[in-house]
Amino acid sequence: MSDELYEVKGYNKNEIALAELFKSTLESFVEEEVDISDFNVSYEEFEDIYTTVIMNEPELYYVNVIQASISYRTEDHILAFKPVYNCSYGQLDGRSKKIEKFSKSVMSGIKKKWSDEEKILYVHDRLAAHITYYKGSDTEYGRNIYDAFADRSAVCVGYSLGFQYFMDKLGIPCISVTTDDHIWNMVCVDGQWYHVDVTWDDSAEVTKNTVFHNMLLQSDEGMKAPGIEHAKAFKAQKADDSFYSDAFWTESNTRISYLNGYWYYTNGEGLNRYSFESGESRHIYDIHGVWHADKGRDWTVPFSQTAVYGKSVYFNSPDTIYRYDTVKKKIYKVYSPKLSGNEQIYDIYISDGKLIFSVGTYDKPAKVRKAIRLNKAA
Repeated sequence: MSDELYEVKGYNKNEIALAELFKSTLESFVEEEVDISDFNVSYEEFEDIYTTVIMNEPELYYVNVIQASISYRTEDHILAFKPVYNCSYGQLDGRSKKIEKFSKSVMSGIKKKWSDEEKILYVHDRLAAHITYYKGSDTEYGRNIYDAFADRSAVCVGYSLGFQYFMDKLGIPCISVTTDDHIWNMVCVDGQWYHVDVTWDDSAEVTKNTVFHNMLLQSDEGMKAPGIEHAKAFKAQKADDSFYSDAFWTESNTRISYLNGYWYYTNGEGLNRYSFESGESRHIYDIHGVWHADKGRDWTVPFSQTAVYGKSVYFNSPDTIYRYDTVKKKIYKVYSPKLSGNEQIYDIYISDGKLIFSVGTYDKPAKVRKAIRLNKAA
């Protein structure tokens, strides 16, 4: 638990001490009832502090976030509590290894020279591309980093904890922000706080790698448009700086890729690159064609993805996959699949040296069509 969080919550010494007791108890996987009568807290105070601990300690993934057994001393004060866990103690090692596997894959892609903004952008896009929003009926599922990382499925709690997990590892101040029906994060960059909501930026269902950037390093003012659930929490921590309100990523609705000092992204005009060092964007290639929607209409946003391999950046139009050679600064056509009816290319990504692309229509989720072996020297 961080001092920033305690300050935001306005906790006194007694409440901080109880929060630290909750944390140490849960870290030790205590299964017996724990006496907290000396803290003299009401149910509402218990719920606030206990939830705050769980929602800001991602590595307590094995703790049930919506249940705890409590004993009342009086009608107003709690005598003791007993944690409820999602798994047995014997399952922790196996689950932790799966979490660590994904963690290493993300951390290995982060460059030491990156600014905090670049690290935040990278983690935001990795999580949004990795996790799918859970729409099942299990009300306890998807509320921890194990479900988010290992099962690749979560609700907003899992997204938020996943983002905070990496911010903690990177040493970037981060807290969770909650309302009655939603949770997201706030991060501190150069002394200013900003909102990050990976859940809302992963709201497109047409293709997995469609990643919006509407909720990335946003100010309070910028968060007002999405809905009342965000506005309810503004009193928690002020984010009155709008420095990133027109950042280059706001133009992109797909995963942004890094290669040799530049961030490559697509927007309505085509393929572009951005340098954090110079603060300048450069247009590279026009992408022709539009992605079709229903009733004869077209999408107002492109579904052109970017993926990096070797010295090249791969991207797609509705019907063709291209390669941009960053050394020769030339565009090459890689592949044009046979498409029928309203089929179009909606997704590309690279795995184990293969470029994998998906084909779909406006009313059917994109499905993998083919894997193309790549030459890393290209």
